[in-house]
Amino acid sequence: MNESPQKIVKSNTSVLCTVPVVLFLFLVTCVGSPLSAQVNGGGNNNGNNNNNQNNQNQNAGGITIDAAGVISAPFRVAKNSKQLNHRRLEALAAENLSSDLNQKSDFRKISLVKLERTCRELKEKNQPIPPEVQYLAGLWRIDYLFVDQEHNDLIIAGPAEGFAPNTQNRMVGVESGRPPLRLDDLVVAFKSQERGLITGCSFDAKRENLARMNEYIRRTNGASSTATAVTRFKTMAKILGMQDVSVTGVPAGSNYARVLVEADYMLKRISIGLEPSGIREIKSHLATLRGGGNSTQRWWFTPLYDAFTTTANRDAFTFSGQRLQMMSQEEFVNQAGQRSDAAHTRLSTTRYAQQFTKYFAKLADQHPTFAELQSITDLTVLAALINKERLQQQVGWDHRFFSSEMDYLVPQGNIPKQVPTAMNYKKASRLMICLVGGGVTVNARGVVNQTEFLTSRDNTLHQKKNAAIQRRGENTTRWWWD
Repeated sequence: MNESPQKIVKSNTSVLCTVPVVLFLFLVTCVGSPLSAQVNGGGNNNGNNNNNQNNQNQNAGGITIDAAGVISAPFRVAKNSKQLNHRRLEALAAENLSSDLNQKSDFRKISLVKLERTCRELKEKNQPIPPEVQYLAGLWRIDYLFVDQEHNDLIIAGPAEGFAPNTQNRMVGVESGRPPLRLDDLVVAFKSQERGLITGCSFDAKRENLARMNEYIRRTNGASSTATAVTRFKTMAKILGMQDVSVTGVPAGSNYARVLVEADYMLKRISIGLEPSGIREIKSHLATLRGGGNSTQRWWFTPLYDAFTTTANRDAFTFSGQRLQMMSQEEFVNQAGQRSDAAHTRLSTTRYAQQFTKYFAKLADQHPTFAELQSITDLTVLAALINKERLQQQVGWDHRFFSSEMDYLVPQGNIPKQVPTAMNYKKASRLMICLVGGGVTVNARGVVNQTEFLTSRDNTLHQKKNAAIQRRGENTTRWWWD
């Protein structure tokens, strides 16, 4: 590939995660109404480590994973009015959360040291993790990291609000509708960065099935009726069959893994028009295609962080930027089912990636799946930043409980193992499109090693840090405060 996912996209941006979505474009001449089709299947993974832990049962929020590990399409729930949903969330939050936790805050602070201590005390009392702890006091984005050397602590801060389960039983903020950050994702992120792992997932079509599909296309790529063309599309989906799903670097049954898998699955379904994006600015890739030669297209997410701003003493850091963008690359598949990079990427592919990136923040506000992908990105970069700056050593914190009590802190669900090939088509020019692809790779160490760090030119960041620490002094035993 000419443009590696590890390339820094701009001076203050570096690569964090990739979600490749691969499109095979094949031309079929149809007699009568011409059709375009997309077949959705497997892909590749750029991660370099594996994790095959055994897990318990648990359904994912936007997808279901059965006991055999087969992924099925997102739940489709009849939507109530926005006002009715908001009232429902308000009522649930008021019933289940304390009044102070249920308050909206632009600057909620969490002591990571005291959070771990709270978890240890709960374990010693043989108590389950309460929602307040599991959902990190309603914090839904990390804007700041502060080093409190006086109290030997590390503090994260950002916007927060009350939360409650929506109609899909996914926990979301009452006002924003965005999922709060999760304790188990934080613990998984710390563990992965402690071991220096690249985390990710991959949807992989079997090479022999790709070869069989190529041969089928070669034999049938001629003029046909509309009905025959549709039959061919369905046959291609059957040839590709079930795609293998693998998760690397994190427990395969964890929520972190579920977010990776679900975000990739949702991206593919949007791209082929099986799932609406929810915003008018992003249509399916299928809807934008007009014609062209046979080829393969790959899309992936990379981070879109602005530069980290820090103090002269490097005891405070800001996180900013929309977190993710989508990139694209053209590929080819040979008769043996092997993929290789193409010299050029067609304009329609590039434009779709640019449009997806331009409105990704808006898309994440509508889709909790993509909002959660932003969240685990933040948590993984946080863990990598703490390691890079050796902040644990500065405050004497080894997060040993987080590292050693994964069974208690990280619930395990069904392990995703297979995803069925999906197909979609439309009336268009003489073009048949097959989508085969997927995967996520998170390389947080690359972000903190390559992203620019800027020293604050005024006292604003220092004042933010002091305000957080001073307010915390009013209650030194509490693990979160506003």
